[in-house]
Amino acid sequence: MRIDQLATGVVMFLTAVVSGAQQGEQAHPFYECGLYPEWSELTAERGAADMRSGMKLAKERLSKIRELKPEDLNYENVFAAFENAPREMERVEGYLDTLSSTMDSEELRRVQEKLLPETTLFNASITADEKLWSVIKTAAAAPWVKQLSSEKRRYVQQVVDMFRDSGADLNAEQKTRFAQILSELSTLTHQFDKNVLDATNSWQWVVSDPSQLAGMSEQWLQRAQADAQKAGYGTLEKPKWLITLHEPSAFEVIRCCDVEATRKKCWEALSSVGREAPYDNAGIVARVMELRKEMATLLGFDSFADLTLAHRMAGSGQRAMNFVDDMMKKVKPAYDDEVAQLLDFISESTGSKMDKLNPWDTSYYMRKLAKKRFSFDTELLRPYQECNRVLKGMFSIFEKLYSIRIEEQPVRYAGQTAPVARDAVPVWHPEVRAFVVRDADSGVHLGSFFMDLFPRSTKRGGAWVQPLDYGEPATGGRPHTPHLAVLVGNLSPATEGKPALFSHYDVETVFHEFGHMMHCILGNTELRSHCGTSVTWDFVELPSQMNENWTWEPESVRTYAVHYQTGESIPEDYLQKMQKMRFFFPAYEDMNQLCIAKLDMEMHTHYAEKFRGKKLDAATRELLAPWKAAYSCETPSIMRTLTHCISGGYAAGYYSYKWSEVLAADVFTRFLKEGILNPAVGADYREQILSRGDSKPAGELYRNFMGRDPNPDALLQKQGLMK
Repeated sequence: MRIDQLATGVVMFLTAVVSGAQQGEQAHPFYECGLYPEWSELTAERGAADMRSGMKLAKERLSKIRELKPEDLNYENVFAAFENAPREMERVEGYLDTLSSTMDSEELRRVQEKLLPETTLFNASITADEKLWSVIKTAAAAPWVKQLSSEKRRYVQQVVDMFRDSGADLNAEQKTRFAQILSELSTLTHQFDKNVLDATNSWQWVVSDPSQLAGMSEQWLQRAQADAQKAGYGTLEKPKWLITLHEPSAFEVIRCCDVEATRKKCWEALSSVGREAPYDNAGIVARVMELRKEMATLLGFDSFADLTLAHRMAGSGQRAMNFVDDMMKKVKPAYDDEVAQLLDFISESTGSKMDKLNPWDTSYYMRKLAKKRFSFDTELLRPYQECNRVLKGMFSIFEKLYSIRIEEQPVRYAGQTAPVARDAVPVWHPEVRAFVVRDADSGVHLGSFFMDLFPRSTKRGGAWVQPLDYGEPATGGRPHTPHLAVLVGNLSPATEGKPALFSHYDVETVFHEFGHMMHCILGNTELRSHCGTSVTWDFVELPSQMNENWTWEPESVRTYAVHYQTGESIPEDYLQKMQKMRFFFPAYEDMNQLCIAKLDMEMHTHYAEKFRGKKLDAATRELLAPWKAAYSCETPSIMRTLTHCISGGYAAGYYSYKWSEVLAADVFTRFLKEGILNPAVGADYREQILSRGDSKPAGELYRNFMGRDPNPDALLQKQGLMK
C-alpha cells in the first residue's frame, strides 16, 4: 500500500496493470488483464463494479492481517500484505482517472461521484481500525524489523507515520470527525475540478472579422478555422475562427494578437473560470481550507502545511515559507527593474504613459520586447520543431544517456476502420500512441507508456504524467515486470496541410513531462511502493525540471530541430539567439511562480488570520501586493482554478516547483561540466536518482549523485540574478 495514499484519505492513482492483444471480455477488465488494458471494455459501469470488487478484496486481505497473533507476525504477512491489499483498487482508480481526465463524460462523472464517498470512507476506516493499528504497531516494534533491508525498514516506518498522520491515535469521537472531514473534502475537491472544466468548456468565441485576429500565426488561424468548421461555423469560402479556453487557443491570442480588444476579451474569459456562477469556486476554496486546518489540529499540528511537510525535504511549513520568502527577497530588485523596463516599452509602443500593467498586455509586450531586443521571434522555431521530429530527437537523447531503446508500437481503438496489426496495443482515442522501453544492454522490457498530446473538449487542461502500474519488483535474479504510465498534454496540434509544429513552450513541456516518465519507467526498487514518482513532492519535480535544460543547449537541440519541409538543420544564429533569450526577464517568471507558492503556503498556514471572512480575490491581492506589479484592474485569485493545490497533490506544496528547480539547476551543473550527452553521467543519474525512487531519503539520493548538499543559489546563479 502506497504510503501517500491514505494520509489524505483518497486512493491515489498509482497503478493499473497491463493487458495484451485482442481478447474476450474480462470479468474484471479494470484489474484482470495482461500487459495493456482493453480500454474499450473500461466503461463507467464496469469501473464502478470493479472498484467495489477491489474494495471487497482489500477488506478481506486487511482482515487477515487484523487477526494475526503477535507471535506469528513477520514482514510478509503484515507489511507486504498491507502494501498489496488495495492493488486492484489502485488499478481501477488509475484507469478511471486517465479516462475522466482525457475522455470526460457524464457517465464517468456520475460513477466517480458515487465512488468517492465509498473509497474515502474505506480509506479512513483503515487507519481508524484500532485492531489493525495494534498489529502494525506491534510488528513495527518487533526485533526482526532491525534485520530487514534498509528499504523495508524505511517502509515500516512510513506505514507507522502514515497511520499516525491519518488519525490512528485519535479517540473514537475524533476518528468519526476525521472520517467526516475526509469525505467532505473528497466531494468538494471533485466539485472544484468539475467547475474548472465546465467553466472552461462553457465559453467560446466565433470570430467573423479577420482583422480582429491581426498578428496571429498562419498555423493558429488554420487551426481556429478548422475548429470553427468542425463546430458548424463558417465555410472555406466564408471562414470563421473559433477561440476556446482550451490550451493553446485563447492563451496564444493573449500572447500574439495585435488587437488589444481581442486580447482583453480572451483574458476576461479566462479570468471568469472558477469565478462566476454556477462555477464559482471561492466557497469551495474557503471550506477546503477550514477543513484542512481542522484536520491538522485534530492530529496535533499547528497547520496543514506542517502536517503535509512533516516527512518531505522541507520538513515543516515554516522552512518552506522561509525558502519562498528568501527567494522572493532575492528576486524582488530584479523583478522591479524588469517591470519598469516593460512599462517603459509599453509606453513607448502605445504613445501613452503607463504606470500600471494591463494583465492582457504583459505577455504580448514581453514577447514584442524580446523580439526587438534580440531581433528574433520564437515563432520562427516552429517549422524546426515538428512533433515527430521532436519526439524522435528527445528519445535519442535519453536513449544515449540512459542506455535504453524506445520503440513505438502499432495501436488499435474502438471503431477503427483501418486494418489492425496483430500485435496492436489498445488505446482509448485515435490520437493516443504507445511505446515500449527496453534496456539497451540486456534487452529487458523496462516499461511501456502512452502519449496523448493534443487538446480536445473532453480533456482537462495542462500536461501531466500518471503512473498506471509499477511492475512486480525483481526477484530470484529475474528483472522487475514492466511498468506502465501515460503522458498527457495539450500541445499545438496539426492543421490542415501542416503537421503539428511545436512552440518552444510545447517542446519544453514534452521534455518536462518525459522527465517524469523516465522516473516512472526506470524505477528499480525493492518495493513497488517506493518506485518512480513515489518520492516526496518536493523532490518529484527534479527529473522533470532538469529535462527542460536539453531544449536549450545547442548540442541537444540539433538532435531534433530540423525544418519539416526542407530537412535543413536549425540555423546556428537561431541557436545563439535562443541562448541569449533563455533568461529574458527571469525575475518576472520567478516572481509569478513564487507568488503562487506564497499564496498556497499562507492559505495552508494562516488562513484564519489572512483570509477568513474576506473576499478571496481581495485577500489574495492584499497578500501579494508587496511582491506583484501594480495592475490596471482587479485580478482574480489563481486559487479559484489551481487544481494543483485544491484537488491535486500540491496542497501546501506548490513551493516544490521552485525548490525542485533549484535542485535541477544544481544537478545540471554536473552534466555541463562532464558533458550534457555523456553516457557515464547519464548512467550515474539513472542509477542514483531515477531508479531509486523513494527507497532512500531524497537528500541522501541527491548527495549520492552530486557528492554534496544542494547549492541553494544555483537557480539564481544560472539565471544571472546572482553571482
